Amino acid sequence: MKMKHISYITLLAVSLLILYQCEEAKDTLDDAAKVAALKDVDFSYDSLGYELDLPEGASSGKSFDDLMEEDSATYANPENYTISFAANMNADNTKDDARDAKFDGMELDIVMDTISSSPIRTKAVAFEIPKGETKDVTAKNEINLKTHRLPGKYIFQQIVAGDDLATTLSPTLLYDIGSKSGDFDLPDIPKDIPTRASADTKEFLRGLLESGVLDAPEE
Repeated sequence: MKMKHISYITLLAVSLLILYQCEEAKDTLDDAAKVAALKDVDFSYDSLGYELDLPEGASSGKSFDDLMEEDSATYANPENYTISFAANMNADNTKDDARDAKFDGMELDIVMDTISSSPIRTKAVAFEIPKGETKDVTAKNEINLKTHRLPGKYIFQQIVAGDDLATTLSPTLLYDIGSKSGDFDLPDIPKDIPTRASADTKEFLRGLLESGVLDAPEE
């Protein structure tokens, strides 16, 4: 009788183990299907915006040389010249066989002109796109001329000249679904971004560029 009892317990344990393994395999397959469904979401470029944050007085009409005489510690510090970016992408999850799509975020590198050695990395937090819907996804970041001297100088030069910014956007989508985590890249997106600035700001930036303040290597 005792042997039968032990056999029954053993059989029950084996059955539960098999059931657990089947459920685990099912979950793994479902995770793989969810990851595969992410690649069915179509992402397209919408817009790229930027904003300058210059030291106070940059748009006052005073020359850069005059401002340097007043406060050289501020105007000679590349860290005080910042540029914020907002890259907007449109995610379309309306294919006939679409599934709900959950992304762990998006990283979008922006290369200015041909300055690939110093990309501007913008990021979007985790987001979901239910099946049958579209959604705007925005990746943001801020740089300063201490850490991103070359792309920053290029932006200032283009603003002064009134020319577009030649950019290449490289999106990477992140996922973390059950037992599956990783990322996949989208094709590069080349875009020309219009510049704009007041006459006073252009004159200030011209003086800044000519001063040599931004010629020191970035850190």
